[in-house]
Amino acid sequence: MPKKKLKKPDTRTGEDISLGVPGDFCFYLSTSNKPTFAEIKSVRTENDILIFQIICQVDHKWMWIPAAICAFDSIDLKGKKRANLYPVYK
Repeated sequence: MPKKKLKKPDTRTGEDISLGVPGDFCFYLSTSNKPTFAEIKSVRTENDILIFQIICQVDHKWMWIPAAICAFDSIDLKGKKRANLYPVYK
């Protein structure tokens, strides 16, 4: 019996990620700088930075990440580096 093909939920292609609300699906840059599919669970603003709580659909991990490393379309993140989009200061 052939495998059933899974279909990813649609994202809001072409829209700004700052308009994301809980329940939307988006892509984010993983630590290896690859676009990864996730669902937005919560949205907050801390120190004037928009932050999403997401659940990764690949690894099933819960994370808090800045909206600067997220996009509704994976093509927007191709070739970009996580450290350049959101540098971490020590």
